[in-house]
Amino acid sequence: MNLQVSVRQLSLFNSRRQRGTRPPAPSEYQLHCAVVDTVRRWIMPHWIFTHIASGEKRDQVTAARLKRMGVTAGFPDLMFIGPCGQMCWIELKARAGRLGDAQAAVAAHLVAAGHGYLCSDDYRDVIETLKAWGVLRAGISVQ
Repeated sequence: MNLQVSVRQLSLFNSRRQRGTRPPAPSEYQLHCAVVDTVRRWIMPHWIFTHIASGEKRDQVTAARLKRMGVTAGFPDLMFIGPCGQMCWIELKARAGRLGDAQAAVAAHLVAAGHGYLCSDDYRDVIETLKAWGVLRAGISVQ
C-alpha cells in the first residue's frame, strides 16, 4: 500500500477552515546539507565521499588559477568511491533545476563509463539510490 501524505502549512491568522499552503521547497544548499549529514552518519565501511567544490562564484584571478590547476566544469556535486574501485556520482538540484550543457556532457560520460549517476532534487530519491548502490546501510529508512 503506497500512502502519500500531503504536508501543508496552516496560518495562524486565517480561519479554522483552511487548506493550508505547501512549505517552500528546500534550496540546493539545504538539500545538499541534509544528504551529507545522512551520509556521514550511515555510510558503509570502506566507502569514502567528497564534495567537488567547483561551482561557487569566484573572482577572476582565483577562477583562472583553478582552471589552470584542472578544475573542469560540469562535474557532479558528490563523488563516492567504494571497494574494488566502484564510483558513484550525485548531482543535486533545487526544485525545477536543470543540468547545464557541461553537466549533461559529464553525466553522459559517467553513465557510459559504467559509473552510478543520479541527478535529483528529492532527498528520499537520493538516499534510496545510495542504499541501492551499497553506499549507505540498507536498514535505514527515510520518514
